[in-house]
Amino acid sequence: MRYKEALKDLMSLTDFGIISNNNTAKKRRYDLNRIIKFSSLFGNPENSSPNVHIAGTKGKGSTAVFISSILETEGYKTGLFTSPHIHKLTERIQIGGKEISKTKFSKSFYEMWPDVQQYNEQNPNNRITLFEFLTILAFYIFDKENTDINVIEVGLGGKLDSTNILTPHISIITSISLDHTRILGNTLQEVALQKSGIIKPNKMTVIAPQKPEVLKIIKEVCEEKNNQYIAIQESCEITPIKKSKDFQTYILDSEFGKNSLTIPLLGDYQIENSATAFIAAKLLQKSNFPISDLSIENGFKETYWPCRLEKVSNEPLIILDGAHNPYSIEKMI
Repeated sequence: MRYKEALKDLMSLTDFGIISNNNTAKKRRYDLNRIIKFSSLFGNPENSSPNVHIAGTKGKGSTAVFISSILETEGYKTGLFTSPHIHKLTERIQIGGKEISKTKFSKSFYEMWPDVQQYNEQNPNNRITLFEFLTILAFYIFDKENTDINVIEVGLGGKLDSTNILTPHISIITSISLDHTRILGNTLQEVALQKSGIIKPNKMTVIAPQKPEVLKIIKEVCEEKNNQYIAIQESCEITPIKKSKDFQTYILDSEFGKNSLTIPLLGDYQIENSATAFIAAKLLQKSNFPISDLSIENGFKETYWPCRLEKVSNEPLIILDGAHNPYSIEKMI
C-alpha cells in the first residue's frame, strides 16, 4: 500500500483552499478549461453516472449525506464526494455509505498520477490543483466501481468550482450566506449568483429556505435556464413535532403529501436540510429512480454525519459542531 506516499505527492499540488486568502490567489486563472482538459485524459468520468449536484454556504454536506443514505437504503450503489474531511482524506470519497479504502485510493491515485505530472510539466503556469485532482479522482473511482448515481458536494462557490464540469440530474442550492467573500463576492446577491452557477439548462433544481433577495436570484436563474424548480419555503410547510437529544421528528407537507420524518441530526437547520433532501428524492422518483417512502424514512433514520451538532457525551454534555462563520454559529446556537 502506497497511501502515505500518495498523500505526500498529493500535497505537492497547489492547495487553492489555503492560498485563496492571500495574493497568490489573485494570480490564478478562474475558469473550468483546465479541469475540463484534464478530465478528458480519463474519458470524462464525471458523467459516467447520473449526478445530484449540491451548492450552498451551509448544509451542503448534511443534505448530501441525507440523499446518499436514502439512495443506499433503496439499494442504489451510490458514490458520495464531500469536503473537507475530518480525520482522513479517504472520508471525502465514499461508496455505499463507506469511505474508500486506503488501498483503493492509492491504486487509483497512481493510475492517474503520471498524467498529472505530465500535464503540470506541460502547463507550468496553469497546473492542476489539489482539489481539481481529487475531484477527477473521485469521478474516476466512481466510474471504475460502476455506481448507479453520485451525490456531489461543491467545494467552493459553484459556477467555477471543479465539480461543475458535470451534468446534473438534479441541482440543489442549500442555505446561502456570506463566506469566502474575497472569491465569491461581498454581497449576498454576488454569492447567490456564484452558487447558482451549478444550475444547468432544462434540468431540475431544489432550493432550500433562503433570504428573500437570495431566493429571487436563484429563481431567476432557474427560469432563464428553463429549470423545473421547487423552493422549499414557497412549496412546503414544516411542522416540528418532537425534539430530543438524539433525534427530531417533523411533518413535511408538500405537493407529495404529508410525511412524518425522523432524523438523528439535531438543529432546526437539519430539518430544512432533510426536507430539501426529501424533495430531491421525490424528484428522482419521478425521473427513473424509484424510491419508496419507506426508504426515505429509513434512510433518514440511518444518516450519520459527524461533528454536526453531534453529542459525544451525556455527562458532562459535550457537543461538537463545525460552524465557522457568524451565520452558521447563530443557527447552531
